[in-house]
Amino acid sequence: MGIGWTDLGGALLLTLAGLAILAAIVGLLVWDARRRKSPSVILEVTGAVARMWLALTVLAAGLTIWRWLSAVDTWVAGVPVALVWPETLPCEQTVPAEPTATTALWCANAPAADLTITVLSAGAKVMLALGELLTLVVIAMPAVLLVVVCREALRGTPFARIAGRWLVIAAVVVLAAGLGGGLAGDIGRAMAAAEVLPPSTSDAAVTATGIYRLTVPLWPIGAAVALWALGAVFRHGAALQRDVRGLV
Repeated sequence: MGIGWTDLGGALLLTLAGLAILAAIVGLLVWDARRRKSPSVILEVTGAVARMWLALTVLAAGLTIWRWLSAVDTWVAGVPVALVWPETLPCEQTVPAEPTATTALWCANAPAADLTITVLSAGAKVMLALGELLTLVVIAMPAVLLVVVCREALRGTPFARIAGRWLVIAAVVVLAAGLGGGLAGDIGRAMAAAEVLPPSTSDAAVTATGIYRLTVPLWPIGAAVALWALGAVFRHGAALQRDVRGLV
């Protein structure tokens, strides 16, 4: 979520107002849990926040699908471009100028641009929409895990088998959707650039790069390994939990 304003003070004020609203919602949830004498206020509030988080993510997914299916004009952020700077910069001169003691632009590079494209091809739309939806799936997974874990903990079975199973499912989903979302978005943006911009061999001021730059993020791999290990811990805890109940 980004907040923009014409001056720094206004942007900070809006940010603080947004945080205050979130704090007020959490405070209301805490008050309600205490009023109902919940056995664990922290688990109750965390589960409620996770459910709201999940609901907002589902709403965002619905809006994303509607936007890609209904819009004629398509706004695409971060499209790779090759851009010629409108003026010769010091670093580009045959004999570079000596750096000065004052603040000045020395060199610049604009590798991407936000474009609004009309009648974008179906293939590019599918790849871009897939990238956004997979990203939303990754965003939703922590909320799903918190809902399951908090619910089972409130029931008195924190190491229930379903919790360990969902941790393993989340590991697979985060790995597949995290890697797939980034790759699909990169491919879609490259396709969009190739459709609306002149080729890289052109002398135009702004052209397509002519290169498919695919970024493979490493964080989904680390997150998947951590979730898989945590799932193993929960399964071990479930076994111990059954043994203790058997002794009692």
